[in-house]
Order: sequence, then C-alpha cells, then structure tokens
Amino acid sequence: MAVTVRRATLWSTHTGNTPGALARTLSPIAESGVNLDLVMGYAHEDKTAATIEVFPVEGSKDQRAARRSGFNKSLIPCVWVTGENKPGLGRRIAAALADVGINLNFFIAQVVRKEYVGMFGFEAESEADLAVKIIRKAVREPNGKKKKTAKRKKKVTTKSAVRKKTAKKKKKTASRKKATTRRRKAG
Repeated sequence: MAVTVRRATLWSTHTGNTPGALARTLSPIAESGVNLDLVMGYAHEDKTAATIEVFPVEGSKDQRAARRSGFNKSLIPCVWVTGENKPGLGRRIAAALADVGINLNFFIAQVVRKEYVGMFGFEAESEADLAVKIIRKAVREPNGKKKKTAKRKKKVTTKSAVRKKTAKKKKKTASRKKATTRRRKAG
C-alpha cells in the first residue's frame, strides 16, 4: 500500500466544555451520513470552552450538515497523510520538514492495524503546499536517501556456454542409452 499525501481542510467549531457537547455537535453531521476520518476535540485552557475539528467535509451536502452543527472551514492549512505504516515514518516526515525550516502548528497521528494516518497543521498555505512535496519525498526515500534498486545481472549466454550445456545433455543421453542397452542384454 502506498502512502498518500494531500492538502486537507479541517472544519472546526467552538462549544461549551460540557458533558454531551461532542455528541450534540456531531449529531447533524452523523444524521446526514457524513463519513469522517478524523474527529478531534479538546478543552481550552480555561476549561469552560472546547474546540471540535473534523475531516473530511467535502461536497455541498456534507458542508451544509457541518454548518448546521456550527462548523466552519478552519484557517489552518493542513496536510493529510495515509498509508502503510513503517517504523520511523512519523520521525522521517518530521525531520524532513525540519530540514527545510517548516514549523508545525499541530500534528496528530495514529496507526490502526498497519495503516498510518496523520494530520499536519501549518502556519501558511505556502508551507502546506511545500510540505506536500517534502513529505512525498520523505516517504519515498527512507532516511532521506534514494532507494537503491537492485540491478539484475543479465544472463549472458555465450557460444561456449551453449556448447558445454549441449555436450552435458548429449553425455547424459548417451549414458542412459548405454544403461538401457545393458539392462536389455542382461535381462
């Protein structure tokens, strides 16, 4: 399974930090049949308010449902990464971004079975656009180095090799014939 890297738009809303706030906020989205890949909810520092963010909200039907719940497009430029998990994948991505001077506003990732999913948030659209290229390169090239492809040795068949092979076959055939002849004479 390949790793997919693409720009993403989070949708977010602010609500009170009370029991049931997450369920109430997500109800119109769920009732409209929106299939979310990511839901983040967290309390603000004062613990009285909370932010809920969801992804993806694509298509006019999904967007209407999200707006009914009080969601709006987030202003944070994001990149969504999904694919087969490999040891060190998250570190490799983080190091590649750091090497070109890109700072993360937020990062969330999880591995479910063997699939890696991660959302990266950036300060500017230009950083997110560049991050897509950097992350794609990082996931293709372990440890920042290009994968070396094994070169197959081309089997060279020379005339002398063919002659040797043919001579061996003739010798085997001759020995079988002799053995068969001996058995017939003996029998």
